[in-house]
Amino acid sequence: MKLFDITLNGPADGAEELFVKGGENTGGAIAPCGGTASFETYFNLLPHAKYREYCGLDSAELHLDAEGIYAVKFYHRKPNGEKVCLAEHPCSGRCALPLPFPEGGGYTFFEVTGNCTISGGSWQARPKNTRRVKMAVVICTYRREQYVAANLARIADGIAQDGIWKERLHVYVIDNAGTLDKSGICGLPEGGFFEIVKNRNLGGSGGFARGMYEADGDGTFTHILLMDDDVSFDFALLKRTWSLLSCLTEEHSDAAVGGAMLVMERPCVQHEFGGKFDGLIFRSVNGGLDMREAANLLRNERAPRPDYNAWWYCCMPASCVREYGLPMPFFIKGDDVEYGMRAAKEFILSSGIAVWHRSFAAKYTGTLEYYIKRNGAAVAALRTNSGAFKAAVRYAYFMFKSLTLKNYDCAELIFRAYRDFAAGPEFFLSADSADLNREISAHAQPFVPREEIEKIFGGKPELPVVKREKRHSLAACFLMFLENYLPAFMFSKKTGLTDAGAPRAYDCFMKKTVVHLDRESGRGLVLKLDAKRRRKLRRAAYRAFFGILFGYRRIKKSYRSGEREMCSRENWERMFFKEDE
Repeated sequence: MKLFDITLNGPADGAEELFVKGGENTGGAIAPCGGTASFETYFNLLPHAKYREYCGLDSAELHLDAEGIYAVKFYHRKPNGEKVCLAEHPCSGRCALPLPFPEGGGYTFFEVTGNCTISGGSWQARPKNTRRVKMAVVICTYRREQYVAANLARIADGIAQDGIWKERLHVYVIDNAGTLDKSGICGLPEGGFFEIVKNRNLGGSGGFARGMYEADGDGTFTHILLMDDDVSFDFALLKRTWSLLSCLTEEHSDAAVGGAMLVMERPCVQHEFGGKFDGLIFRSVNGGLDMREAANLLRNERAPRPDYNAWWYCCMPASCVREYGLPMPFFIKGDDVEYGMRAAKEFILSSGIAVWHRSFAAKYTGTLEYYIKRNGAAVAALRTNSGAFKAAVRYAYFMFKSLTLKNYDCAELIFRAYRDFAAGPEFFLSADSADLNREISAHAQPFVPREEIEKIFGGKPELPVVKREKRHSLAACFLMFLENYLPAFMFSKKTGLTDAGAPRAYDCFMKKTVVHLDRESGRGLVLKLDAKRRRKLRRAAYRAFFGILFGYRRIKKSYRSGEREMCSRENWERMFFKEDE
């Protein structure tokens, strides 16, 4: 069985060193030109320890499509960083070279030296057992026809090269906007390897739930692959996922395969390798790493097991729907976290199983805070042991932070999130996600054009360097709390500046006017101190704090008893097939 292809390039410009280091790329082939081409790279290294653990393999074969005379060296990169040569093979033309797996963790890779041209290849193995795998690929979209067309074209090209893949996967395009042409997309006729399902705008949660609903109704799929519409990937990724699932041992037969996210704007940087959630903060595993570096490749090999994997690329057993129901009706944000923690018995992640996705900072809007805070609290109540005090502090902290950011609209949305969360399952069983989103979207704040922002600062403003904001110290929290009781005359007239995608309280502390600047467009939110609204929202923050503190046990119990009904086919059908739409 082919474990995965040796890939020489990908769809993202600037990511060449994630495929091959050294040699001359001649367009579809690599020529070492008498030097060395190294495949100690994100997409071509062999994570032998994972294949041993999950598939029971103890060896593999490297197959190379090459012309010329060359030498292949196999290496083991040990967990401590040591590089050990395992074997060297003289080769001519095409070759198939055995590699017994070394003991211990880390990974193995190969280097090619000589005068030759490498046009491709693969890692192959002989697993003891193989199983039937058929994937339903669910792509949820809303007015992103170009992205969907590009991704379907990649899949179509892969199927055209080997028709067997038409039997191994089928694509459901869930159209939440109802704008895709049922006759096909960009010349690709519907009814072959994909179909378009028109859906009400129920957000990503509703789109993915609809795809899972349709795939479960078919009954022939063993796995459901959930994938964002605006990601970039190579068809080799689907083949690699299918092959891994096909040779899992019985012990790991119910495992899910998660895909990492690489940042499209910085294509060699990994945003997330699975995620962790402690009831308070969502944390990316191995985020912000430059994956050209061997030390970071090793970090992926010893990464902690994640609690969940985001649905930009996540393949789960189809049996999850029958056993655990559909996702929570969250609209957006947190559905992948909750469902992963609920339904996935384990996640397998590996360097090389990844997609490129735009940075989320560029897509951030203040209205997202409603969903982030409401859904995060629901996930904590359903899936963690966090108590009332942590949940109460979470709401109060983010409300006071919004007041320091002078973002009173956002604070109001967070308070609404608290009220809707505190209403319990009854809210999710009666509210309609599409109708609710129209209400929440009405709170979207207008951005001021670049020209007006530059007038405020007397030129192009320079954003401070923003790193991932850490938890504030108690002293910092106290100062943020205190600021919201100080009179207006004590505030500086100098305009504060912060990143709209990752606003920091520090940048806005004791400022009468602050600008939340969008890095890409140069537009920004201009927000001002409003003592009257601040006073009203302080009281709301206390209501949220004490409401959660004294009511959390009851709320948490209600969520757990109502979980099945909220995620049931009947509740989702109520929204999927609303009669007046």
